[in-house]
Amino acid sequence: MSAATPRAVLFQHDAPVSAGALAGALVRAGFTLETRFREVRPGDAEADLVVVLGGFMGVYEADSHPYLREELALLERRLHQRRPSLGVCLGAQMLAAVSGARVYQDPKGMVLGAQAIHVTPSGREHSIFAGGPESLLVTQWHGDTFDTVRGAETLAFSERQPQEVFQLANSVGFLFHPEVEPPTLESWARTFPQSLSRAGRQLDDMLARDVPSLQAARADSEGLLKRVAEHFVRDAVLDSR
Repeated sequence: MSAATPRAVLFQHDAPVSAGALAGALVRAGFTLETRFREVRPGDAEADLVVVLGGFMGVYEADSHPYLREELALLERRLHQRRPSLGVCLGAQMLAAVSGARVYQDPKGMVLGAQAIHVTPSGREHSIFAGGPESLLVTQWHGDTFDTVRGAETLAFSERQPQEVFQLANSVGFLFHPEVEPPTLESWARTFPQSLSRAGRQLDDMLARDVPSLQAARADSEGLLKRVAEHFVRDAVLDSR
């Protein structure tokens, strides 16, 4: 890492699935941000931090989405070089894939809306969760899952996924969406009714229960994002010098 302000490159795959509140947290922690939309540019692999966001495609559809192959290669290279990466939803699944884990459509269907995650004992000692609550209400929106990521430390789990948050080398994967704020969840629910149908959810129920619940848990979500950003500045980026 240079002495200059640390640089984070964010890979975005679909317009509605942006960095959201994560972008502000990274900037406040000291990062400058560069966003890529379905492309990898020269020099991206050497960024101080790479963030791979979510998307409506699956890891197993990389043949139809060549940019996913490029991102997978980039993530694998960074893992070998111990350069830090953060994967969110699809990004976490991509981290799992480059570690050798199988990624596939969840046979139980989509997970969508507000759901509790629970921090593991080792997670409570990790800077991402230390000092925060042992359980958090988070935003879920995914239809894929993955097998156990071998060699990874599990930081949090949910009812459906035993590795909801994991650390692999000095990279971290979040299967849920820590960046999504309640108004964004409401917008997604209104815009993508087919996803609600796949999850067996109703729009009225989502708006009446999930969105207000996540709004009430906003302070916990903001605290998590702050710790995530500070973790990568302090514990990951500086250690990679």
